[in-house]
Amino acid sequence: MDSTEAFAIFESLIAKQHEALELASCHLTSKQIAQQLGVAPVTIDKRIEAVRAKLGAIPRTSLLRMYGEWRDHDDQTIGDPIILGAAGYSGSGNSGQPSGAAFIFEDSLTFDARAAWERGTEWRRPGFTPSDLGIVGKLLFMLAGAVAMLMVAVLSMAFAGALMSMFAA
Repeated sequence: MDSTEAFAIFESLIAKQHEALELASCHLTSKQIAQQLGVAPVTIDKRIEAVRAKLGAIPRTSLLRMYGEWRDHDDQTIGDPIILGAAGYSGSGNSGQPSGAAFIFEDSLTFDARAAWERGTEWRRPGFTPSDLGIVGKLLFMLAGAVAMLMVAVLSMAFAGALMSMFAA
């Protein structure tokens, strides 16, 4: 098969096949590629074998060599982001983004960088943290917790005793 036909086939591949071939051309094994992509090694083999079948069952090394030539020939970078500048854009009514302001998208996720024990603390007084308590306050807080646990234990034993006396009679 000549390189023109092979290059046409490479153009028609899906993104996952490009991804597998790109990593394989970096001399990674199917197992290493699978670990990196979070899929089974069999899945990677199937993606590469599908491309090999389109190219007439050529050896894997030849496939990867041809893929590298195609990638270098077309000057394509698969998987690399393209950064577009705003220099050529002159949209009407666009006042631009103020410097230092964050872009907000409707479909974006919001991540909370606070520690897990700091989230969900709306019940506390704003600006109050446990470190604001002194030694005596912390000890009183621990004593109140211990008393509450003791009360739960006593009530549980009383309930269990009442159940036992009910079944014993």
